[in-house]
Order: sequence, then structure tokens, then C-alpha cells
Amino acid sequence: MSKFLIILLLLVGSSLFAVEAFALEIEIQEESDRIIESMGWLTPEIHSFQEQLQLIIDHTNSKSRISIGLLSTHPNDIIFPDYIEAISSNPRVLSFTLTNQFACSPNYIERGCVIIEIMREGLGDELDEIKKNSREIADNIVGDGVIVFGVEFDSVTLEPKTTFDGKKMIVSKVLYTTNKQPTNNLFDALSTLLISSNIRNAGGFYDHAEKLSKHHFADFTIQFVPLEKNILRSLHISLTCSSEDPVLPNCPDNFEKLLASGEINPLEILQVDNINRSEIFADKFLPLNSIIHVMLYSDEDLQVKSVNSAVVEKMEHLGDVQDNGWFFTSKLGNKIDGRYIFATEPSASKNDLIFSIGDNTAANIEIKNTEGGGCLIATAAFGSEMSPQVQFLREIRDNTVLQTESGTSFMAGFNQFYYSFSPTIADYERENPTFKEAVKITLTPLLTSLTLLQYADIDSESEMLVYGIGVILLNIGLYFVAPAVLIMKVKKRI
Repeated sequence: MSKFLIILLLLVGSSLFAVEAFALEIEIQEESDRIIESMGWLTPEIHSFQEQLQLIIDHTNSKSRISIGLLSTHPNDIIFPDYIEAISSNPRVLSFTLTNQFACSPNYIERGCVIIEIMREGLGDELDEIKKNSREIADNIVGDGVIVFGVEFDSVTLEPKTTFDGKKMIVSKVLYTTNKQPTNNLFDALSTLLISSNIRNAGGFYDHAEKLSKHHFADFTIQFVPLEKNILRSLHISLTCSSEDPVLPNCPDNFEKLLASGEINPLEILQVDNINRSEIFADKFLPLNSIIHVMLYSDEDLQVKSVNSAVVEKMEHLGDVQDNGWFFTSKLGNKIDGRYIFATEPSASKNDLIFSIGDNTAANIEIKNTEGGGCLIATAAFGSEMSPQVQFLREIRDNTVLQTESGTSFMAGFNQFYYSFSPTIADYERENPTFKEAVKITLTPLLTSLTLLQYADIDSESEMLVYGIGVILLNIGLYFVAPAVLIMKVKKRI
């Protein structure tokens, strides 16, 4: 029987100055039970609760932001009062937000805020009429206060907004202010009030949100957003810092390290060695319900250079979410955008999540545009051009061999020979898993012998020739001489 599977992933992301939500939908069509069983694929289950850790590094403006979000489309997971739930029956109301974010009200920067967004259409033609009608709608929601807070009207403004489905519109934003409370107090009080005990007691990203809430400059935000078919409910704890902006707090040392380093390590910010998923997901296959999302902005042209874990190359069918690893929607240019998928793993270590970035030079572009990143056979064998083994081969080539004229000449001749047959072998590897595993085993002696070059101090053409010829002879011995000697000995015994 054919299957039609839609996995809906609702992730709440944070830009540097605003909270936005977006959906990642993967549609998998006509995958039969027979194919799934023969491939050993697990079929994802459905769960309304999701957890997300998002890290934004803005090299351009020397700012960083970390945000931990708990999201659900089920009213039993994140429970809002009835008067907020009633928003869903009013098609004009687009969202409800309560936050203590610094300067959420430009008029009273030391107060917290309640923000209600209302669809501009149908509110009138004159600005005063629009403001009057907007406030009437919002006052009906917050007239007696919000949750445990009294509110004071602040302002009504018209602002552009992009909806979840990408539509752009003008919304009327009605702003109220409240007495501002520290984030740890809000988290302790409102998470107990709004978040179900099942989620609170299951650990996972919730525990890290609780820890982050204790930071003096952390922000607290809850949102209620009616969607076309359901309601997105979310709680976010976030911290934005800068090394230059006088309005924002200075970044801690671990943030500064990320701003200055080419190595991206999300858990360095949390100062933990491992991150666990919620126990709600234990014994279930929910690959997209826990996401670590990293976005990096830069004036420079960058590329992902290496990744410690596996890389998910595409999101097209069920097989693409079977293994944990990084999925990059953008790994070249001024924006790097990656999401770590846990698949069946209950946790990830600091080392699992590390990836490095570097200049996207002309040489690197040329390498990338060659099939498989220039190492076709190894890329097909190990599954990705960014696997550690392929990255190792590339680093030996770029940082050692190509640094000398003799090495460059050797690579020019070798490439002509290599690319005459490697595409055929790489294609066969992808079609035949047994052959692919055999190639992996065959490459092991080569990779081992090349590690010798890492310890060699090559400063001249002659040294390059000596070490290069030595490695070539060593591999001739490993691949040809040793097997020949072994075969001869076996024949003598027979």
C-alpha cells in the first residue's frame, strides 16, 4: 500500500531584533510499505510538542543571539487562559505576545510589553479610525489584564509583516506596557502556569531554557499565533549581546570566542558538553521535533569547510531523516544556515555539533563545482563531501601538496588520470552498498599512510618530492607488494 507522509516542522526563529515563526514542510509521496521495510527505514511519528535551540552569529554587526524555544500546537502542552484562547475565533487577530525584552516599548524602555497584531484590512481608511478600531479589538482581549499582569495602553502603529506562508501585509500593532519582571522570575512562575508538567519533568531543552533564564540580560517571550488549521503556542528564552552596540549588553567570553573564531560550536554558548532531547521523545522516531539551528551572517564570502558529524545533503524523501547530522540550507556566501537533526539519537555531544567555516576562495569554488568536492570516490564512499575523511584528503591536497610547484604539477597530471574513471566508480558506489563498503575498507590504508604528511615539516621542493615519493612507494607496497607476497605464500602452502 502506498504511503503519503507529511512531516510538519514548526520552528520559531529569532532575527536579531524580532521573533518570527516559519514552517519547514517535508512531503514524502508514494513510498510503499515494501520499500520502507526493504530499506530499513523508520517512519516518523507525529507529536505536537517541539523544542529548538537557535544560535545567530552576526559578524557584520558584531552581535550574537541564542534562543531556546518550546513550541506546540496542542492546548494541553502550552495552556493559555480562555480569553487568550478566544483570539482564535477572531480572524482579524494575527498574534498575541507577552515579553520583557529590553526596549520592547520605545516610549518606556524599562517596562515589559503585551503586543497584539491585528489585520489592517477592514479597520478603516483614516489613520485615526484605524487606531480606534484596532484598540477596541485589543482592549476586548486585555481589558482585565493579561495572565498575572495589569496593562497600560501605549500606542498603535502600522507595520509591515511577513506571514508564515510568505505573504507580505500591513498589520496594526497595538502595544501595552506592564511592570517588568526579571526573566528567571517570569520563567519560574509562567512556565509552571502555562507549560504542562509532562514537558517540565521531561528535561531536554526545557532544562537549558531554565538555566539560560537565570542570565541577568536574558529575555522572556510567550506567543499565541492562530494559523490556518491550528494554533502555534510558544515560550522562548533568549539572550542578545554585542561587543560594539552600547544599547546591548557586552557578550560573555564564550560569545566573543564564537564571533572571532572560524569554529562554530553551539554548546560552547551553553557551556555544556552534551545536550539531551526531551524524554517525551524517548522510544519514538521523531527526527524533526528537536532542532539545533545555527545562522551566521558575514560581509565576507564564506563556506562550510568541515563538519564533525554527518551531513544530510537533501530533504526529499524518508531516507533523508534516518540519520543524525547537519542539514545546510545555505553553506556558501554571506549567510550560513544549518540545522542539526537528531534522528534516532537521544543526545548530541559538543564534538558532534562542531563545524568550521572559512573563506570561499576561487580555488574552493572550483573544487566544489567539481563533482563530489574533488574527491569523487571518497565522497561516494563516506556519504558527503564534508565527511571527516573527505575533508582530510582535501586538507592534505590544499595545505600540503598544492603548496609546492612539484606538488601542483603532480596534482595536474593526477587529476587527468583520476577523473577519467572516478565518476563511474562513484556512481557504482551509490548504486551498490556492498561495493561502497568494500571501497571504504580499500581506502583505509591510503588514509592511514597520508597521516604521515601531517607530521612532516615540508618547507622546500626537495622535501615535497622525498615525502611524496615515499608515500607513493608505501602505498604501492600496501596495495600491490603485500598482497602479492601473501598470495605467493598461500600458493606454496597449497
